[in-house]
Amino acid sequence: SSGINAEWPLRPGYKLYFEGTLNMEDFGASLKEGLGTLGSMSVKGFDRAKQFSQEKMGNAVRTEYDQDYMGISGRVESTQTWINRTSNAARNFIQPNVGARLEDMFNEKVTAAEGSNNQNVRDLASKIPIRKGSAIDKRQSYSEILGGTMKQGGKEIGDNSQCGHTLVEVGTTFEKIGMLEREYLSDVYNKFFKPFSNHLQVEWGTIGTEKRRLDLARLDLDAAKSKVRGARTPEAMQQNEQKVRECQAAFDRQYEQTKILLTDADRKSTEFTVYLEEFIRSQMDFHDQAHKMLEEAYSKMKK
Repeated sequence: SSGINAEWPLRPGYKLYFEGTLNMEDFGASLKEGLGTLGSMSVKGFDRAKQFSQEKMGNAVRTEYDQDYMGISGRVESTQTWINRTSNAARNFIQPNVGARLEDMFNEKVTAAEGSNNQNVRDLASKIPIRKGSAIDKRQSYSEILGGTMKQGGKEIGDNSQCGHTLVEVGTTFEKIGMLEREYLSDVYNKFFKPFSNHLQVEWGTIGTEKRRLDLARLDLDAAKSKVRGARTPEAMQQNEQKVRECQAAFDRQYEQTKILLTDADRKSTEFTVYLEEFIRSQMDFHDQAHKMLEEAYSKMKK
């Protein structure tokens, strides 16, 4: 081997400099190792693609997951789908106005970005001059707007007329209901919507990643088994059987890890019931107080 200092021309006006000693044997060994790794990855990718395509055409034997795994996996996946759909519907229920809803969603993202581990994201979030977080309890409710319009109309007509007086009375009641509604929506947002929509999201993301890894491990295992069945020499048979044992061990490890995560997520899904109970409680409290206000206003009108 020889150490060299090299100056390699790339194109007119540019040169690449190697300063120090370049050991050609080390360079060759590194290049060989890199190409070997790349070749191994290419072979594995080809084997996976071949196994996958043959399975789709019904020409390959595949390892099936047991019924217990399939049951819990399907239940967790269904829970994720319908909890997310319910969360979206709940957001629409809390804020029917599309523009206001989008504003709240954007502000929530900004608020979350301020707590990011990425300094660039935090800096960007700090430069956005808008209200942070949801404004669900800061906007006038539709009941308040209705009540304010009634009161204004009643005062314009005059309190000395029955119509004007009644408009003021009913308007005042709806303003009170509107303020109560703001408190109620804030309560629903913080005690139901936020925990309900955030619960298990991290776990579900991790499970999705691990399930994809398990699928790849399963493809590797079945591809290795397929090679054993197609071996034509004792040496090839022995080599392929060793590969099957390695793939089987990797598959078993990934299977157990994925099943543990699925079991934990399935157990934690019972906590959604707690948040749903909070939602019902908030509904009951709001409607009970609003009903009392309406009854009081109705009694005054009937006198």
